[in-house]
Amino acid sequence: MKTRILILLLFALTAVACTALSSPEPAPTVNPQQHLIFHNGVILTMDAANPQAEAIEITGEKITAVGSNAEILPLAQARTLVVDLDGRTLMPGFVDAHTHLFNDAEQTFDMSMAEVQQIALQNGITTIGDMYIDRRFLREIQDFAPALRMRTSLYLVMTDNCGEVLGDWYTEHPVTRNPGEMLRIGGVKLFTDGGTCERPALSYELRPGEGLGDLFHTQEALNEMVLAAQNGGYQVAIHAIGDRAVEQAQNAIAAALDGQPNSYRHRIDHNSVIRPDLLPRYGEIGIIPVVFGLYPSCNPFGPPPPPEYQAWEWPTRALLDTNPGLPVAWHGDDPFFGRIRPLDDLYSLMTRNDVDAEGTICPAPAWHQVHTITAAEALPMMTINAAYALFRDEEVGSIEAGKYADLIVLPDNLLTVAPEVLVTIEVLLTMVGGRTEFCAPGHADLCP
Repeated sequence: MKTRILILLLFALTAVACTALSSPEPAPTVNPQQHLIFHNGVILTMDAANPQAEAIEITGEKITAVGSNAEILPLAQARTLVVDLDGRTLMPGFVDAHTHLFNDAEQTFDMSMAEVQQIALQNGITTIGDMYIDRRFLREIQDFAPALRMRTSLYLVMTDNCGEVLGDWYTEHPVTRNPGEMLRIGGVKLFTDGGTCERPALSYELRPGEGLGDLFHTQEALNEMVLAAQNGGYQVAIHAIGDRAVEQAQNAIAAALDGQPNSYRHRIDHNSVIRPDLLPRYGEIGIIPVVFGLYPSCNPFGPPPPPEYQAWEWPTRALLDTNPGLPVAWHGDDPFFGRIRPLDDLYSLMTRNDVDAEGTICPAPAWHQVHTITAAEALPMMTINAAYALFRDEEVGSIEAGKYADLIVLPDNLLTVAPEVLVTIEVLLTMVGGRTEFCAPGHADLCP
């Protein structure tokens, strides 16, 4: 993992060297009378009722109409800026439900939040959940809030990554659900097994004699923490890598809900190793699984599981098949994987191959290739489902009238392009709330 982080640092520093960003300045506002039409494109809406369109209308910050060229172009007025996509693809911006872009970039790499934000925007990320917010960093990002250009949900830590309980400090900061807000308190985060500290809690030994890993809490203690957070109105995001940790997290959420629907949208994040009998429990309880995109073939975290347990590791295919209709969400968990590029994650979900920081493909082991999913299955995980995991699905995550114009333009249709092309595709335009936040060189004609 240290190798990946160092490589990422080099990539990130190179990527931002030409931006010369210094002190963060307030993000620009959008003229509420701004009127845009994008037409003649392939619009992947992520709206199940209207999955594909040709054109959209944007007024101010929001999408006001979606449809065919014939339906949208007559809406043009004298003040309208009409953008011809010329067959390019427009879709919702990527929503990363679990990342450390802000908190780790500054603390670990000594990079500014403005620099990291720029990297994310140029790679099509428009909404994130930052998943390690302690008391100190909460003050820092609140100070940075006027310069935020991505919608950011903060998850306040109940425990640190070694499982140490940090008290009830989070209760001083209730959740917020204001539509369109750039910075919100999304919920709380706790760790139930190892990963960055100690080892994941498994039902098998990865190496003979090393034991089964580390659970940080008893079931009773975890139940009490989840219930306390729920009673305070908080969504809970539980770090669980090993199958024993997944089971404990499922039990704790089930105990807190006590048979009621999961209206809090409690989630389990990572879900790296899932025992087969645990797969249907996500849907039965209504838990949101948030799963990795990239599989670490280039720099494995450890030895492969024994053959009899290989079907348990990162079983995205089985998770989807066992829980039809469940909003399974993606996360990049940056900066712990190679390049900050959701398109690499899409490629890995479709092939299980990895992509290193220089764009080199590392083939997945043969036993893991059974876990692949299609682009049609992966893209909702990276947009509308991830927005659901952040309580943002009524604002962003799909191209629908009434939602904020958080979108990207790409040269290719991600549903039809060959998977290998994904690692070379670059985002041409990133827009957040009707604002052009990134425009690729040579594509000013696409960028209002």
